[in-house]
Amino acid sequence: MRTYIAAAAFALFFPSLASAQVLSQIAGLFNILVGLMLVAAFLLFFGGVAMWASRLGTYPTYREDAIKLMQWGVTVLFVLAVGLAITQFVQNHAGLATFLFGIGISIILGWFILTVATAKPKEDDDH
Repeated sequence: MRTYIAAAAFALFFPSLASAQVLSQIAGLFNILVGLMLVAAFLLFFGGVAMWASRLGTYPTYREDAIKLMQWGVTVLFVLAVGLAITQFVQNHAGLATFLFGIGISIILGWFILTVATAKPKEDDDH
């Protein structure tokens, strides 16, 4: 119980240090996710290559399934590269990223409000 009180007091009096601790923990979790995605991409791609090569000359070959596995591996690598690029942009340009994120949230919120406001009332089928 005392540790929770001490942590709350620390966060209250030193909020920048507390938020930095949370950001470093999130970055650590993101690094674990990056590692897992990289392993998954390599396993999918090279598993697909092995499946494609081992099915050569068999009937039915199912080599299309191996090509789909390789495509999934390349897709995971692409998503990983885009995610790392976005993370790098946010780390280098935090102010601009926050501004763009706010604009995106405003656009989504405005679209939601307009969609709800212009929706036609649902008719009851109780006749």
